[in-house]
Amino acid sequence: EGLNKTARFVMFKKPFEEVARAEVFKAIETVTDRESTDAYRATARPQRELLEEGLETETDETEETATRSRKRKTTGPLIKTARYIGNKWGGKYLRAPDIFFTILEKGKGKLVRLGDIAEVRFGIKTGANDFFYLEPTGRPAPKGYLHVRNGAGWEGEIEEEFLKPVIKSPRECRSIIIKPEDLRYKIFMCHKDKRDLQGTAALEYIHWGEAQGYHQRPSCRGRQRWWDVGQQEPFDFVVLRFRHERNWSPVNTSPSLLAGDIMFVGSWTNRNAVDISNALANSTFAVFISELFGRVNLGEGLLTTYGPEILHFLAIDPSSINPEVADRLMQRFQVLTTRDVLPIFDEIHQPDRRALDEVVFDVLGLTAGEREAVYEAVISLVRARLEKARSVW
Repeated sequence: EGLNKTARFVMFKKPFEEVARAEVFKAIETVTDRESTDAYRATARPQRELLEEGLETETDETEETATRSRKRKTTGPLIKTARYIGNKWGGKYLRAPDIFFTILEKGKGKLVRLGDIAEVRFGIKTGANDFFYLEPTGRPAPKGYLHVRNGAGWEGEIEEEFLKPVIKSPRECRSIIIKPEDLRYKIFMCHKDKRDLQGTAALEYIHWGEAQGYHQRPSCRGRQRWWDVGQQEPFDFVVLRFRHERNWSPVNTSPSLLAGDIMFVGSWTNRNAVDISNALANSTFAVFISELFGRVNLGEGLLTTYGPEILHFLAIDPSSINPEVADRLMQRFQVLTTRDVLPIFDEIHQPDRRALDEVVFDVLGLTAGEREAVYEAVISLVRARLEKARSVW
């Protein structure tokens, strides 16, 4: 019975003491969809709809089992289970400006959850960053070796085969495309047993780590080989966990690049639309969605995004874009990738940024006024979280 009731989300535009009147609250109770006045903005949604928005549905029956069922000529739906993983009500129904709902209406049939078109997972969790992250010193080393140092003061040579390029922080990435030459660290990546490492510098380094007690740390102790952080599958893009004034999704074009746990990594499920998806993920529309769906309560005005809300990010389905538009999108995206990403206050005024957004806004069917409203909304959302942080200093 409760699911048939209506929930109302209200954001007051004036100080509460100025709107705390009976007639205001009575008016809010009559809102059935969306209403905006000088005093408040209210959005009404059925509780059943809110529940469905936060459900993650999984099919219990595998494709193979389903195939066998069809061969047996059995009928009936696949058994599905659902669990509630939540939704970003605050961003969507309280902080969201009117242009958000315009996009929802005009983008029907073109918008999907990011979790429906991409697999998003954690970066590598080392459990001991001082041991696993190593910085090349530039000092000479024998062929096949690299001279490196770690965060605990150790310096020495390790075989290059055990040192892989890694992006530890988005601060290392200046442009949309991650450039391995810009990255500061290598990660110690060794999947071999000690008996197979006899006579190697890698084994000596492992012994040094054990002398420091790294093997007793909880995350390391639970592994079969404490020094083996496991494999990381190649990824297409990075989802930043922390965003300040720069907001983008770094793109990976190197199959050997790894990523640390200060970020999430994603792979597009449609392998024929990887480039298009990367372009869409770096549009101002994508920035707008991240600002709405992310968390704004961290210190220093940082926007934080985590697994559950990332999966609920709205994204443009690449399959809704025809080949002609896709070509135009990619041409403009390539231009955008040749320079550094700027703070959003400067970024949205760049001609190459506007050129890319023009294609995306065409897909969404936005008018000239509505396009400017997106830019204004992004600036307003970013400025609001930064000024909120300054107000408590």
